[in-house]
Amino acid sequence: MSDYLRPRRPYDPYGRRQGPPDPAVQRPRPRTRPEPAPEPPRVEPDPALTARVAELEAALAAEREQAAEARTKADSYLDLAQRTQADFVNYKRRAERERADEAQAARAELLVRLLPTLDDLERALGQVPGDLPQHSWLEGMPLIARRLRLALAKEGLTPIGAPGEPFDPRLHEAVAYEPRPGYEEGQIATVVQPGYRLGERIIRPAQVTVARGGR
Repeated sequence: MSDYLRPRRPYDPYGRRQGPPDPAVQRPRPRTRPEPAPEPPRVEPDPALTARVAELEAALAAEREQAAEARTKADSYLDLAQRTQADFVNYKRRAERERADEAQAARAELLVRLLPTLDDLERALGQVPGDLPQHSWLEGMPLIARRLRLALAKEGLTPIGAPGEPFDPRLHEAVAYEPRPGYEEGQIATVVQPGYRLGERIIRPAQVTVARGGR
């Protein structure tokens, strides 16, 4: 009896045990298909509520349309106001510029009328007879001429033309072209009648003689 061997279990290549099932191992439960969820009860729409919703949607659409129209009108009014303001600003600037030009033109016309008087006074002072320089009546004439020149200068009048300056046809009017030793070609030799400008406006060019040059 000591040589008795227990019979071996047959070999299973998949690792399955032969023999009765092990009660400790629980077999998987068969899968069961879940029951479908019950459909929710169908609720019939309330006709009064549906009509009220449609009415509110129509009112909202109308309000949106009115708001869009009001916004368009407001934008057009704003654009018109801005253009009107710009036109008014341009008109104001143009009116101020025209008033300034008219005032300067009137001032220039008055100064042009006074220039011959100043020329006569300057010419008379340059041709005083030899027996009159010490006369008391003549001593006040240079003072009068000086005051007149100062008054014209305060109005913005400045003289044009001086010997030695280059001749400029925009400022000077040549009355003679003569040789003048010591002067370069094209220089002003003599000022016959001084010219004047008012700001950038030439109200009278200077009458000058132009040197031909030579040494």
